Amino acid sequence: MATSQLKRLVALVCMFMAMGLACAQATPLDTPPFYKIEYKGKVSYLLGSIHVGKANFYPMSEQIESLFDSAESLVVEADAASADIATLVRKYGVGQAPIDIETQAVLDSYCQRRARECAALSGYAPWLQSMQLGMARFEALGYSAVYGVEQVLISKNRGRPVLELESTEFQFQLMASFDDKTQWNMVKEAIEGPDEDMHGLISSWRTGDEIHLAELMEGQMSDGDDKQLLEKILWQRNIDMAARIRELMLDPDTPQPMFIAVGAGHVVGERSMVLEMQKHGAQTTNCWQKQCN
Repeated sequence: MATSQLKRLVALVCMFMAMGLACAQATPLDTPPFYKIEYKGKVSYLLGSIHVGKANFYPMSEQIESLFDSAESLVVEADAASADIATLVRKYGVGQAPIDIETQAVLDSYCQRRARECAALSGYAPWLQSMQLGMARFEALGYSAVYGVEQVLISKNRGRPVLELESTEFQFQLMASFDDKTQWNMVKEAIEGPDEDMHGLISSWRTGDEIHLAELMEGQMSDGDDKQLLEKILWQRNIDMAARIRELMLDPDTPQPMFIAVGAGHVVGERSMVLEMQKHGAQTTNCWQKQCN
């Protein structure tokens, strides 16, 4: 597999925390989820990010750009540039899986006019196919993972340390851990996800409507009483990443303040990273309700 294609696949993996449906054209007037975190005498800034966008996504608001410029380190979920992507794809993203009749019909219908694209995907695990299919939809709308918030922040980081809350391998391993039925449901959602949901996520992210944003994202990751995706992709990771943030903030070797960017789905909702930090004694400030710089 070509290196450029592998890098593209990694960008797709990083989309899953927002279920691959949130992209927007940000402007200095946008107010995405953005918090100041104070914990045991240390300060960090937490931005709920979007993983797909356009060149005119930037610059973001003056407050976000200013606090990013003044930070001593950048923290992201996973820095794909530090991973052996080819090895990870071979280990977690390749292989056939039994497909149900309904999903096969949806996939066949989609592939009638995209035979070449579907043939290229056929050897990958369903979860990885779902990421590629989701990206194809966004590219058709003019969006690209190249302009995702974390990608852009890393590109303009000026050599400051880039720290990880997880790792690219962890994210590959997590997605590969779902059973065949769940993975094929991801494929079906990538194909059939309605434009209305995409527009709703975009609007909610841009205006900082955290309640609506959480409802949309959590709704897409739950199937009735089945909360498997929510538990593994959002809620448990919120606990683990918040613990990692506290660890980094207390580490004397961490350049501070840190500017942290994670998928917006982790920053909103009743079991968010923000609330998880509060449970452990952190003070959090919504930077749109009270100026943080």
